[in-house]
Amino acid sequence: MFDVNTSIGHWPFRQLENNTPETLKNYLLQYGITGAAVAHNHAACYMNVQDANWELFRAIEEEKSGFFRGIATLNPLYAAWEKDLRCCAEQLNFRALRLLPAYHNYQLSDAAATEIITAAGELGLLVVIPNEIVNYRQRHWMENGIPQGTDTLIDTARRFPQVNFLFTEANFPEKPSQPYPGNAYFEMSRFRNCFGRQLDNFIQLVGADHVLFGSGAPFKEIEPALIKLHHCRISEADRELIAQGNAQKWFDC
Repeated sequence: MFDVNTSIGHWPFRQLENNTPETLKNYLLQYGITGAAVAHNHAACYMNVQDANWELFRAIEEEKSGFFRGIATLNPLYAAWEKDLRCCAEQLNFRALRLLPAYHNYQLSDAAATEIITAAGELGLLVVIPNEIVNYRQRHWMENGIPQGTDTLIDTARRFPQVNFLFTEANFPEKPSQPYPGNAYFEMSRFRNCFGRQLDNFIQLVGADHVLFGSGAPFKEIEPALIKLHHCRISEADRELIAQGNAQKWFDC
């Protein structure tokens, strides 16, 4: 099983457990998760986000087991993002680019976002956009993590049909006004029904090949995501796709 939604590092607004490579790995292994895509929490707050990407790279290298695959985070308003993006893809060997508009003070409709999404697509990177990191109802008063909204996320995927997107930490409607685009992929941890029923319906709508397992650790407990996947009324082949198969094309897991 491969988890596409984890992170390491401190968070300025709350204490996190299992937020180092060693402790996070051990935590995931307890639940049968044998690999994970990981981003660095410091990237939400640093002015030069590339510093956090280097921290992530060194942490993965020091862990040495090959358990983690790195997800870069960049801010398109920072002057050196083009150089940093190429470094992340070619030197650090990160497999995906995460964007955090709410924390970096831009909109996905802005020209800056258009430029970095286009560049990431040209490099073959998966573009990861969380709807939110911490649930907006539980945010610290200084935290600017306003949810993107599922309509905004899907509109972004439609604007860039040549780019593949992974949307995390979102509860997408089962009856959208328009079909979901084929370049949109969905991490499942925020789907609400813990017995998998809402996830069942969504999988039938978009296909098992467009849904990926994620836990949100260490911000969230792992068990709810596992319960949702376990109780889904889907074939074992589809369950395996969601648990790991779909992640292989981007994360070589």
